[in-house]
Amino acid sequence: MRTARDLILSITVLAFLASPALALEKSGRVEIEEGRPPDVQFSLSLSDFVDNSSFRARPDNTGTVKYRYLGHFEIQPHWAPLALVLDTNFFTDKDARNEFRPSEWDQAVGFLYRDEKWAGLLRYERDMPIDKSGLVQAFAEVQGLWHQDSLLIKNSEFYAAIGWLFATQTYFARPDNTGRALFRYVLHGELPLYQEWVWLIGDTNFFTDRDTSNPVRPSELDWIVGLAFRWKGWEVMAFQETDQSIDRSGLTQKYFAIQLKWSWEGKPSVPEIHTLAPDNKFALRNQ
Repeated sequence: MRTARDLILSITVLAFLASPALALEKSGRVEIEEGRPPDVQFSLSLSDFVDNSSFRARPDNTGTVKYRYLGHFEIQPHWAPLALVLDTNFFTDKDARNEFRPSEWDQAVGFLYRDEKWAGLLRYERDMPIDKSGLVQAFAEVQGLWHQDSLLIKNSEFYAAIGWLFATQTYFARPDNTGRALFRYVLHGELPLYQEWVWLIGDTNFFTDRDTSNPVRPSELDWIVGLAFRWKGWEVMAFQETDQSIDRSGLTQKYFAIQLKWSWEGKPSVPEIHTLAPDNKFALRNQ
């Protein structure tokens, strides 16, 4: 159990991550270990938006999300520090005749370079409706990331990232589909509440608008706070997300969801000789 001091620090860090008020994880967690990472990582997730009246089921802000299906795959050759990362994300529309049928399909492909506590990610994402014609949003992005384990709290995980959306196709800078996104600022934290079984999770994701006079100033803030229960390769998480404009009034999207996730890792099959002490783990989760 945590001491009173640890609990105070946990609340302080979470408040920093979640205030003032992450984008929905459209990509799985890409884990980077100081030392040799697994050759293959794979995960499947199912989310039920149990309380949602404003989070939309298509890129054009129509429909209301009921379920989300997420698949994540990462493979890294044994001889290279560069990993291939693939993500596919489906939303369903509870207002449609069949609430289990996908209404939106988001696809992402990226290359991840690891170097101890640092990483670089080059990624392309395309979000499109699949049950009818409509708006397609797409972007290409490069991110720089920094990770630190046991920051303030023992066994905690933290990372920060800055992304540049250097090519966009109507990828917007606010929830009401206005502006065009240019930069992304990300903070992510995971705090253990009870051994390795119960975790407090917080995310913030800021976008900026390239069409404004100050393109580095955030225009949108997306945040998530959740409680996760983990056992071996399984995770159940209850979480809330809010996406809101912060440079002007406008649409706010908000929901509460429960997610079931299964993960699998393939370890290197060839023994390695280490001459340096292994470092820690680095984890990244999409908006």
